[in-house]
Amino acid sequence: MRSMRKWLGCSVALLAIVSLSLLLSSPALAQPRPMEMDVFTPIAKGYDLMRAGNYEAAQFEFETALKKDRFNPFALNNLAALMEKQGKMKDAMAFLTDAQTHAGKYLDKVEQTCFVGGLCAGVKPVQAVGPTSSIAPVIAENMKKLQDKMAATPTKPEPSTPPPMEEKKK
Repeated sequence: MRSMRKWLGCSVALLAIVSLSLLLSSPALAQPRPMEMDVFTPIAKGYDLMRAGNYEAAQFEFETALKKDRFNPFALNNLAALMEKQGKMKDAMAFLTDAQTHAGKYLDKVEQTCFVGGLCAGVKPVQAVGPTSSIAPVIAENMKKLQDKMAATPTKPEPSTPPPMEEKKK
């Protein structure tokens, strides 16, 4: 009986210590962390390639980042800017729409360079986080600019082929 009480007392003490350590470590685990390096590196590289005018290689790097983090708003925003530059407005809007969906969860700080008259393209993450998303307002501004540009640019009608003529039977 005495050994059972001793065992029970030790178990309660151990449980209390484990609970206390989990409680104290939870805020540390919940702290925002910078972007993973296997995602950060291709985005940073793509940013540098884009600034150098090597858009095809930059696109490859952003797509590489998306293979690791499908909704990374930095990569999606930069792809949208590249699509807009190529005149592919619908593709650009699709990338921005995806980026906006999860942008609020990304607290990485940004460094940016903008195309003149176009979307804010050079969005490069910095290996530091802030209290709020700094990419979300960039994406919202880019969506507004792109919507305005699309509204001002009439779309060309799709060419059509008339149905084949049927011969009348006499």
